[in-house]
Parts: sequence; C-alpha cells; structure tokens
Amino acid sequence: MPVFHTKTIESILEPVAQQISHLVIMHEEGEVDGKAIPDLTTPVAAVQAAVSNLVRVGRETVQTTEDQIMKRDMPPAFSKVETACTKLVQAASMLKADPYSVPARDYLIDGSRGILSGTSDLLLTFDEAEYLTVAEVVESMEDLITYTKNLGPGIKIFVTTKTSGGQGVEESLKNRNFTFEKMSAEINEIIRVLQLTSWDEDAWANKDTEAMKRALGLIDSKIAQAKNWLRDPNAQPGDAGEQAIRQILDEAGKVGELCAGKERRDILGTAKTLGQMTDQVSDIRARGQGASPAAMQKAQQVSQGLDVLTGKVENAARKLEAMTNSKQAIAKRIDAAQSWLADPNGGPEGEENIRALLTEAKRIADMCEDPKEREDILRSIGEIAAMTAKLSDLRRQGKGDTPEARALSKQIATALQNLQSKTNKAVANSRPAKAAVHLEGKIEQAQRWIENPTIDDSGVGQAAIRGLVAEGRRLANALQGPYRQELLGKCELVEQLMAQLADLAARGEGDSPQARAVAQQLQEALKDLKGKMQEAMTQEVSDIFSDTTTPIKLLAVAATAPLDAPNRDEVFDERAANFQNHANKLGTTAEKAAAVGTANKSTVEGIQAAVKSTRDLTPQVCDGLVFISVYVFSPLLSALHSASPAAELKCF
Repeated sequence: MPVFHTKTIESILEPVAQQISHLVIMHEEGEVDGKAIPDLTTPVAAVQAAVSNLVRVGRETVQTTEDQIMKRDMPPAFSKVETACTKLVQAASMLKADPYSVPARDYLIDGSRGILSGTSDLLLTFDEAEYLTVAEVVESMEDLITYTKNLGPGIKIFVTTKTSGGQGVEESLKNRNFTFEKMSAEINEIIRVLQLTSWDEDAWANKDTEAMKRALGLIDSKIAQAKNWLRDPNAQPGDAGEQAIRQILDEAGKVGELCAGKERRDILGTAKTLGQMTDQVSDIRARGQGASPAAMQKAQQVSQGLDVLTGKVENAARKLEAMTNSKQAIAKRIDAAQSWLADPNGGPEGEENIRALLTEAKRIADMCEDPKEREDILRSIGEIAAMTAKLSDLRRQGKGDTPEARALSKQIATALQNLQSKTNKAVANSRPAKAAVHLEGKIEQAQRWIENPTIDDSGVGQAAIRGLVAEGRRLANALQGPYRQELLGKCELVEQLMAQLADLAARGEGDSPQARAVAQQLQEALKDLKGKMQEAMTQEVSDIFSDTTTPIKLLAVAATAPLDAPNRDEVFDERAANFQNHANKLGTTAEKAAAVGTANKSTVEGIQAAVKSTRDLTPQVCDGLVFISVYVFSPLLSALHSASPAAELKCF
C-alpha cells in the first residue's frame, strides 16, 4: 500500500487505495482467466458525485483564499481529478455494454489511479495551507512575549513619578493606562492561543467567529474592573475602571458591526446609550458629587446595562458559531447522503445522514430573522423528509432499483443541493453586506449590480457605490474652490443615478430600456468619479507625505531645550500641537489613499492597522516628551536610565 503524508490523508485515501487494488486484481484476473467485470455504473455514479462535491468545495476555497500557493496548486489538481473521473465514467459505460472490453479495463485502472493521485494532491494542498496558518500563529507568540516585556518600564516611570510627587504625573498616568491596556490585551491573547488544544478549523477559517471570541474574552477580563469603578462613588474619572468600561463598549461595538438586522441595532444602540450614561457618571464625579443619589443610581444603571450588553454579545457569538457549525455539518453530511441515494442497495445509515442533515438545517432556520427565509427552509425540510421516507419504504420492499425509486433518489439529491444553498444563504444573510475595502473592489461590485440591478446581492452593489461616494466627498473636503465643487458634483450625480436605477429595479423595471439607459449613465459617471478621485488623491499624498519627520524632530528639540530657553513651555506646546495635527493628517490621508488606490486587500488592511497604531501612539509620544521636558535635567531621569538604559525609548 502507498505511504501517506499525514494521518488525516491516510484515513481519507486508504479506502480509495484499497478499492483501486481490488480493481487492479480484477483487471489482472480478467486478462488471465477471461473473467467479466460486473456492472460498476452505480458505484461509479457515487464516486462521480463525491468528486464533483470535492471539486466544488475546492473551487469555492480558491475563490475566497488569499493563499497564493493554494491558488497556484489547486487548479491542476482539480483538472487531474475531473479527467480521471471522466475516464472512470466512460469505463463503467463501456463495461456495462461489454464486460470483457480491454480498453474499458484500461480506462478503469487509469481513472481510479488518477482519482487517487489527484485527491492526494488536493488534500496535500489543503494540509499545507493549514500548516502555514498554524505556523503563523506560533511564530507570532515570540513577538507577543517580547512586546509585553518591553512595555514594563512604562509602569516603573509612572510609579517613580507618582512617588516623587513632581510634575508630569497626569501624563505618566495616561502613559500607564495605555501601557496597561496594551499589556493586558497581549497577555490575554497569549493565554487564548496557549489554551487552544486542537486545530479548530471552522473557528480559524471564519474571521468573524474569531473576532467575536476575542472580543468576548476581553470583555470578560474587564467587566469586574468596570463594575468596581461604578460601585465606588469616590473613584476618579479617567481611572483604569472607566477605561475598562470604554474598552468593553468598544469591543461590543466591534461585535455589533459584525451582525446584521435587529441584532446589530440592539448591540450598537445599547453600547451607544451606555457610553452616554458613562459620560454623565464621569462628569458628576468630576464635580465631586459621585456619592449623590442621582450619581449612584446612574452608576447602577450602567452596571446593569453592561450585563445586558454582555448577554447580547454572547448571544451574537453563540448564534454565529451555531450557524457556522450547522453549515459545516450539512456540508459533511451531504456527501454521504448523495452516496446513499446513488446506491439502490444502501443501508439505513444513509437515511440517518439525511435526517441529521435536516436537523442541522432546521437549527439554521430557527435562527433566521427573516420569516420568509425561515419558512422556505422549513418547507424544503418537510418535502425532503417526506420523499426520503417514501424512498426508504420502497427500498425496504426491495424496490430500490425501480424507475420510481431512481426518480425519487434524483429528486431528493437535487432538493438536498437546493437546501444547502438556502442554508448557506441564510448564514450569509446573518452577517452585514460588506463592500470591498479598496476602490477597484468597490467598482467591480458596483458594476455587477449595475449590469443586473434585479439580482439579490444583499445590497452589496449599492453599498459599494455609497462607499465610493462617501470617499469622494471626503476627498472633496480637502480640495479648494472649483476643484472641490466639481468633485462634489460628480458624487451627487452618481448618487442620483444609483437611486433612479434602484427605484426602477424595485418597481420590477430593472430590465426596461429606461433602466438600461440609466445604468449606462451610471457606469460613465462612476468611471469619471474614479478618475477624479485618483487625481485628487495623488495630489494630496504628494502634499502631505512630502515631509513626515520634521514635526517630530522639532518637538524633540523643544523637549530637550535648556530650562532657561525663552518661551520654552509655549514653544513645546505649539510644536506638540503641530505634531499631533500632522500625525492626524498623515493617518487620514493614508486611509483615503488605501480606499482610493489599487492596492490589494491585505495591503489595505496593513495600512489601516498602521494608521490605528499611529493614532494610539501619537498622544503617548506627546505625554512621554512632556515627562522628558520636565525631567530632562533631573536626577530622576538619570536614575531611570541607569536602572533600565533603554527605558525611555521603550516607553516613548
């Protein structure tokens, strides 16, 4: 028997290899003894169904993955398997007509070996992609640990400054809170990764599920600290407890953005309300009235609201995970069900697979918000259950190979595929419609909708156009005079044409001559808008990024200026404001360039992550330089430097 690369591949391909060995033996016996090969039409049909499903799943994976190796290696493996399957079907047909056919026997062996080889290639490609994903997580662990170690000196500076009672305590407090939050988040992530005991394919494959789990973990780690702050009427505004509340609301908001419909509105609305109430509690305490009945009541309401919000987030995460699990279970069960339907003599386990599949589909239906969608799935479940019961009854009577039973099997097979499509759509509809993250992607999504405005694309096409218009208006706000008005006019035109086309489609006139004329105008307007946006963006990037270092250099000079320098504090404040303003401009321009440029998805996400990091660090740099400005000639900074030579650099 062949040697397989992994236990998983062995468990899948070992039975296939054994069957091929039997075929080889039958082939050799036929050559020596002249034995006829029996009719293989039914088992080959089951193999064909399994191969078709394997190739379909593989192609869907290639379309959604960003793994270039998988995109390169998968298509040749598809071709190999499909070619081999075609040979196998031809061989079965030829052998049915002539059980002694020599060419058919050769086709049978070649096709079987090709399926084994091609399937092995497919599985190896999947395995390599999974290995690279796991390796990436493992490699990131060392970075997390190093980063956490490097954050330690910030805490030491805060403690030393607080103890000495000198200036810069407020800035050190802000730096301490920032450092603590970063350390806490990184430690929680380390713990979460270390607690993984197995490769959870569904969780790692679904970024939304992973993001929700991460948000829930952070909320759980902060809830006690948040409630302690709310219970203590003397707790100060801006303390770590209030920061914990802000983080909880921020993480809940991230989960809300991953939801759709009522669930999304509930989470985002609750988070917004709690944020406003927390502002009120903080304002009352800042006035020294934290122990008043009104303040205590408001704090209690926030505490109760956090429990409600946490429950909503947990329900959203549970729902997404349950729907994803049911979707995966259906995908795994449907192959066995199709094989049973193709085999008139199949055992009772096939019917059990269909029943289990229908149970998973019902779970998805029960979680659908749209009543029409839910009823559609439940109706399909009822029809399939009735047909399956009838087919099972025919097979028990020994009539599994009759024309009626075969026709019924085909109907059930088709109905199962339709049911899988409906459940997949229901799972997709539970997530919000997402426009592409960059200009070319939005244009492509918009074009698909414009070419066929009657299709149900879950609003992605119109969302893409609205995103383009919003980016165009943001760019226009940075322009001057007639250029600004010109770009705003183009945005307005695109918006008007989109509304006209959507209105025609809603009235059932999406294919009318008027709709086609509007679609043509909209395509031209989009093309024009895209060109103007890229032209404006090129000019803005050229202006803003022409000098990225002067503001920070001037601020560093001001922070280390002699204590008797004229207007030392005023110069420092002015340069700190200039630095923050410049950093904000860089971040805003980078975001717009990412949205308007032609970079791929991973590059855009990298730019967005860098902008977020820059915005987080900019106030920390200013606070750190305030500390250095105060203590630049003080023994305190010298002592800190002696204790940890790179402390200032690591913290600031």
